[in-house]
Amino acid sequence: MITLMINCKYPRLIVFLVLIACLGTARADGSFSGGDLASAAVVSGSAYTWGINLAGGAGASFSAPQKVPQLIGVNTVALGRGFAVALKNDGTCVSWGNNFSGQLGNGTDKNSPVPVTVKNLTDVTAISCGEKFVLALQKSGLVVAWGSNEYGQLGNGNTIDKSTFTPVKNLTHVIAIAAGANHCLALKSDGTVWAWGKNIDGQLGDGTDENRSIPIQVKGLNNVISIAAGWGHSLAAKKDGTVWAWGNNGAAQLGNGNNTRQNTPAQARGLTKITQVAAGKWFSMALKSDGTVWTWGSGGAGQLGDGTRKDRSTAAAVPKLTGVTAISAGNWHALAKKSDGTLWAWGDNSMGQLGTGNTTDQLAPVAVQGL
Repeated sequence: MITLMINCKYPRLIVFLVLIACLGTARADGSFSGGDLASAAVVSGSAYTWGINLAGGAGASFSAPQKVPQLIGVNTVALGRGFAVALKNDGTCVSWGNNFSGQLGNGTDKNSPVPVTVKNLTDVTAISCGEKFVLALQKSGLVVAWGSNEYGQLGNGNTIDKSTFTPVKNLTHVIAIAAGANHCLALKSDGTVWAWGKNIDGQLGDGTDENRSIPIQVKGLNNVISIAAGWGHSLAAKKDGTVWAWGNNGAAQLGNGNNTRQNTPAQARGLTKITQVAAGKWFSMALKSDGTVWTWGSGGAGQLGDGTRKDRSTAAAVPKLTGVTAISAGNWHALAKKSDGTLWAWGDNSMGQLGTGNTTDQLAPVAVQGL
């Protein structure tokens, strides 16, 4: 995830990278999620990126997918602020791009335009990138982290950056992880959610606005099946199909009909039978069991997919989008994978991050091309 100012069609926009990973193709066979100024995909074990150029060199951005050279056996790619991390099938990780906070995890602070191995890390099953840090879930159910630790987002009890991984303290039996800009969520096998890192907007859900360098349980949540972390807000879907949200609500991204922030979970209105949630900067997404996608919050870049740029304080279905099996939210754009393997994208496309071969924003879903 990332916060920066850029000179674009939204001159006052504070651009935030929720950069995790993004898959875009006519036929997608790998995992996917959305970023901000860049996106990434895994296809047949190879990694592709598009949008802003993460490796440096010629070209500031690419509006069509570019294969990462000499990288195979990949099942997931996650994106942070100008850097990427790939999880390989053997449980190891490699990374490339910016490294000013040690976010490449190789024991140095030197940038690398080519993938380097994350030092001594094995048995990884999932990864998630924040602005300048990384979370990794291991087979044991433990979580490790590395990179920037300004707000305690590494979860190791201090605020010192780490260029090699460190265990997150007091956290076991984890089955899913989510990195926001500077806060983290973990879902345990018992259905509880734990949070740590930055908490200025109440995004940790513990009833306070105090940063936490060690995980603390989110209040009043159980039976959770899906979690998502945005810039300053958090989402959870429960087994009963309801969605709960907390944190920043300046654009009504909590979906409860108002703009009041919440430091404990509050139920989002009008949502039932939800199986997955995703969080952008100031907007949110939910996937229903019938294959429809629902969005709410900020719509300024068309990221709600309803053909407008209007904000919305409660959820509504994305028109004419059905048969969806998975979703992901970038900063100001969204992605959805259909049961036929096609990928669809909409919202901000200022750096070509929709993968459509151009830089035109899309206010409704269009097919991702070029993989």
